[in-house]
Formats: sequence, C-alpha cells, structure tokens
Amino acid sequence: MKCKRTTKTVSKLEVVSSKWHLNPVRLFGQKEGLVIHEWPIDPHVISDFDIGVVASFGHLIPKQVIDSFPLGLLNVHGSLLPRWRGASPVNYAIMHGDEITGISIMRIQPYEFDLGEVVTKREVQIHPMETAPQLRQRLSEIGGEEIISCIRKLPMCLMNAKPQPHDGVTYAPKITSDLGVIEFDKMSAKCIYNKFRALYGIVPLMISWMGLRLSLHDVSALDDNLDTELQGLIGITSSLPIKDSSQSASVIPGQVLYSRKGKYLIIGCRENSFLIVRRIAPHRKRPLSAVEFYNGYLSKEQDKALWIFS
Repeated sequence: MKCKRTTKTVSKLEVVSSKWHLNPVRLFGQKEGLVIHEWPIDPHVISDFDIGVVASFGHLIPKQVIDSFPLGLLNVHGSLLPRWRGASPVNYAIMHGDEITGISIMRIQPYEFDLGEVVTKREVQIHPMETAPQLRQRLSEIGGEEIISCIRKLPMCLMNAKPQPHDGVTYAPKITSDLGVIEFDKMSAKCIYNKFRALYGIVPLMISWMGLRLSLHDVSALDDNLDTELQGLIGITSSLPIKDSSQSASVIPGQVLYSRKGKYLIIGCRENSFLIVRRIAPHRKRPLSAVEFYNGYLSKEQDKALWIFS
C-alpha cells in the first residue's frame, strides 16, 4: 500500500474489507482517505479497475467478481505453494519444523482456495526460535515488497505464471484448540517446542497433572550442554523411574524434574528428549514461574514418582 505515496505505478486504489471495524487494511485505508467497500461487493462497483490484490481475505471470491478485473486477481500467500495451502500456512510451517518457507504470488481462480497459477515466489528462512507472529510480520513485509514488484512488471509476471505441481501438496487448515494438547509419550521436545512457536498467542499448550489442567507459557527444548545438570538431578532423585542409568540422562515421558539452579521445570519427552518450562498456568489462573509452581504445587507432593505430567 505504500506505493500510493511513493510511485506512479498505481493510479487508482480502493479497498474491499470485511465489516470488522478493526481490520488493519480497513484502518489503513481510512487513514489514507481511500474509498472503502464492504464485503460482499457488487461486481459492477469495481468494473473500472485493471487488477485486484488479495491477502488473508478468508472468503471464496465468486467468478463474477474475479472476471470484473481484466488482469484477474493476485493473492499474496504465506507459503511456497503447493506446500501449506489453506488458512494457516505460517503456523503449520513452524509446527512441522520447516526451515524454509516464503511468499507465493498466485492468480486466484474461482471455486477453490490456493490452486491458481503461481506468478512468483520468494524463499524465507525460518529462524529456530521464531514464533508465528514474528514470522507472519516478516512475511507480510516481504509480501508487500513482492506484490509491488510484481505489479511494476505485471505483463512479464503474468506471462511467466506456472501451474502448481501435483507433488508436494500439503494443507494448513484453520487452527483449532485440540492442536494444543500435548502427549509427552508421542512427541519429542523439539516437536512440542515447534508447537509452542506455531500456536503462540492463539492456543496454549495443554497438559494435566493429578486431575489439574495446566497450560505451558514459556518453553524451550533442552540444550545439550545442560545434560550434566540433568544427570545430577536424576542421580540425587532416586525415587524417579529411570529408564537406563548407564546411558545419558533419561526419565519416562511426562516425568518432571525441578532445576533449582536454572529455576525451571524439566519434562521428559519422547526420543529421550527434554523440555524446559519456565512459566506454567493452572486452569483459569495466572501463569506462574517455575519456582512458584514448584513451591505451590510440586513440592507439596512428597512422592516424586508422582511428578508425571500427561
């Protein structure tokens, strides 16, 4: 949208938005004095435009509306299509441990989402500790750059548009609360940490302990250089169900240790991996630090063999 102030590329610009009054695109348009149309829209209202641009719109656009634009509609999608078609590409890329994602500019076709020809792509590396909101912000900025670049050389971009391949198709449906359910015997620490980053600010990671529902609010996968401390914790906690004391530190999935030195909880996960938890919240209560949770809950259970989350 910055092109309105910085270039002659766009001579006329109007906005179609949902009725939600806090829609960021709607707010920007109002601030800039643009004409705002509410969805759904009469195709005749937009009959004098060359091309339309769509980003995170969430509505299937009728063929009659698409055909109102002589050059069609371009969609800015937050993945490298055909990987992660759907409503939540950023979240699923992080959740599945992708190291590379990107932006795809595609031509919208009627009747189905995210199946049109790809006009251009740009790869982006996913940082190991990046959350979905952080990555989405980066992609939104890159997507803005790419769509302006595409419009500036539109004939060439449209001429080079390619159908999406049939191989490598994956789907990213809407995020639901059940994605936050954690099963320590089925998920590695890295898998859980990826879920935390992917669902950050949307769905909390949910576990339970002795009938108490808990949510995890600050987690990370255990760094290898902490293994010595972990061995020590297991060594001084003889009541823990240790899987194999002759090998590297190992407890059963869901087993909880408390690090006084680090002031965090350590939870055993699948594949002999360990999750660090620094903040945890009992159901419908404020998040507690690991120290507060240890003092208020764990320390009151003397039998450490019962320190098992599920």
